[in-house]
Amino acid sequence: MAAVQLIATITGMVMVMVMVTMTDTARIINASLATREGIAMSPESSAHSALALQRLLSWTSPAFPIGAFSYSGGLEAAIDVDLVRDRDTLEDWCRFHLRSGAAIQDGWAVHAAMTCEDLPALNSLSLALRQTRETRQELALLGDAFAKVMTTVWALDLAPELRERRADKSYPVLFGLAARQFEIEPVAAVLAFLHAWLANQVSVACRVIPLGQTDGQRIMHAFEIPLLDAANAILTEHPDAHTPPLSAGLVADWCSVAHETQYSRLFRS
Repeated sequence: MAAVQLIATITGMVMVMVMVTMTDTARIINASLATREGIAMSPESSAHSALALQRLLSWTSPAFPIGAFSYSGGLEAAIDVDLVRDRDTLEDWCRFHLRSGAAIQDGWAVHAAMTCEDLPALNSLSLALRQTRETRQELALLGDAFAKVMTTVWALDLAPELRERRADKSYPVLFGLAARQFEIEPVAAVLAFLHAWLANQVSVACRVIPLGQTDGQRIMHAFEIPLLDAANAILTEHPDAHTPPLSAGLVADWCSVAHETQYSRLFRS
């Protein structure tokens, strides 16, 4: 009888030990997965992420002195010929650009700059992907202004070929370089860049259609998931500097060309 009780006691202890071990293992695995998913973070990681967010907010703020508000990327001409006239048609315009237009190409350039070793070559390719004089000039002028502020305030380190004053600099390439030097997560950098692009398109529409401010915010809300999907697609489908997405934005390019001779204009592109 005593032997039976002893065996039962030992068996119970073993089961408790197994349960404790399984519980600890599950806790460790869950903690690891949570950290990987960004749910649980160390104080150092949390502080780094908060600082990265603060920098992205600064770089994409309308107050950042690069003059992004003065460009429409062909949207002003699209509104002039009635291709874009309300909230629904503006959403169609923006969705197209996120799938196969300039926005997806610029987002790719941001990500490519975070891993590419030959930045001058990437810079040239990013500029060459623009199909019209106005949009290429837009990319270069924004890039030059961004470089001036970033090198002066944030001490951004440029490649020797990009330090030349006369060298055309691609804005998304320099944005990606800044994110790289400050160790910002690629998906966050691309998402911030795309969000700033969308906010600018909405701002143009609010001034030219005119679109109501509330409808503008409805569009920003509606694009929360599409922007994130676009950023993730860039990272997975175009992972390096050798796989740029090709633009199918012939209508947008036509709008950009038409904008050069448009009778009345508020924007530079």
